[in-house]
Amino acid sequence: MDKKMFCFQCEQTVGCTGCTGNAGACGKKADTARLQDELTGALISLARAVDGSTAISKRTGQIIIEGLFTTVTNVNFDDASIENMIQKVRAEKERLVPDCSKCQSPCGKTDEYDMQQLWDANEDIRSLKSLILFGIRGMQPMPIMQMF
Repeated sequence: MDKKMFCFQCEQTVGCTGCTGNAGACGKKADTARLQDELTGALISLARAVDGSTAISKRTGQIIIEGLFTTVTNVNFDDASIENMIQKVRAEKERLVPDCSKCQSPCGKTDEYDMQQLWDANEDIRSLKSLILFGIRGMQPMPIMQMF
């Protein structure tokens, strides 16, 4: 998919297929969509870094939730705050796996996910993964007791 942006996470999506131009129907600019994708890719790498880490803290979970919420459509179109969130996510990953970026034999486990892979995927795979992604973006933390 070779477009300036690709976004189809809201009810305003153009033609029920996705916004792909310089801006979405909601007003989101292509640069903002790119930053939201970059943030999502960084969050995926942080989630991978959490796996097996002994340094995980409550702060890690808070950063993941804040980052996910930052990517919800119509919540934040402020590029500077999205860039700041990307840096927070990357800093937390570095805290969890400090030597990963300097590794001489990189395993790729904590590499940032390229969202273009998702947008270019088979439409059934893209739809399923997007449904899950958009669902977790809007989640808010709640105490376990409130779930039952």
